[in-house]
Amino acid sequence: MKKISITAAALLLLAISCQTNDDSNEQNLKSASKIAGATVLSAPVAEAKLYKLLPGYDSDDDFEASGVYYLDGYFYIPCDNLYKIAKIKSTFPQNSSQNSMLSSGSGTSNFEGIAYDSNGTPNFFVVEESVSKGSGVYQPRIREYNSSMTYQNNMWADYNFTSSNSNKAFEGISWVFRGGEDYLLGLVEGTGKIPVLKKTSSKWELVAEITLPSSVTFNDYSDIAVYGNKVAITSQEDSQIWIGTLSSTSWTITGGTAYELPKGSSSGVVGAGSNVLYGNIEGISFISATQIVVVSDKAKSDQPSYQDYKDQSVHIFNLP
Repeated sequence: MKKISITAAALLLLAISCQTNDDSNEQNLKSASKIAGATVLSAPVAEAKLYKLLPGYDSDDDFEASGVYYLDGYFYIPCDNLYKIAKIKSTFPQNSSQNSMLSSGSGTSNFEGIAYDSNGTPNFFVVEESVSKGSGVYQPRIREYNSSMTYQNNMWADYNFTSSNSNKAFEGISWVFRGGEDYLLGLVEGTGKIPVLKKTSSKWELVAEITLPSSVTFNDYSDIAVYGNKVAITSQEDSQIWIGTLSSTSWTITGGTAYELPKGSSSGVVGAGSNVLYGNIEGISFISATQIVVVSDKAKSDQPSYQDYKDQSVHIFNLP
């Protein structure tokens, strides 16, 4: 009996050791997928919780920010749990009437990105990550709004998913005007592929697909932004941003510089520790060539508690 007991104990220790090694290996694999040599960004120029900016809301209200677009001193922010779009003054006035919720609708929106079309009559595009079309086919759906963020119509994006990967579909969109035509660049969460979609009278037609350089090895891909020939890609799990160059003559992206969001203490103080604070980055937009805004989704229950300090927030960073 004593021999059996020792053997059982040894097996238990072995199992625990294997589990620990598995967890460690999994973490190592995730760490290894980060882009090596990334430049660590300095502390944000400014940041704020969304509920503190919007009048009439408090900490019990959820703002699962999923995209952002900067325009004329305001940030336009869709949330995947809301149909309304937050409009936030870039100076972050607290509990201010300068900040508001636009458009209408109730329930979970599935919004995952926003883009702005400045050609001709200005309008916004907001993408629903994936929507069932029946027969096991899912496609992103592009909603169009006027400049006042009043809903106009929607069209399907010609890119298919299935029930098994529909929750890893479009995580962002960005508008490009080329050759007199409107295009949207999508971003697939699970693969990092960038479908190029051309607007027709009935749908957003797939005309090309961009593959990122092999050096971009994120665990996930959470948003895309275009500014001139600059293309920014974010990763939520890796807490990094990659910026490459979009060709003006072909649908290709080359070069690239990686940036890591700053770490901090377990109490949320940036620069005072080695904890990943920005673990929920879901949206990005350029304010200028050297400044960006990012927004954070709601932290999940299995994430470290210190990541709650930066969730459901808007953050402004300078680029070196």
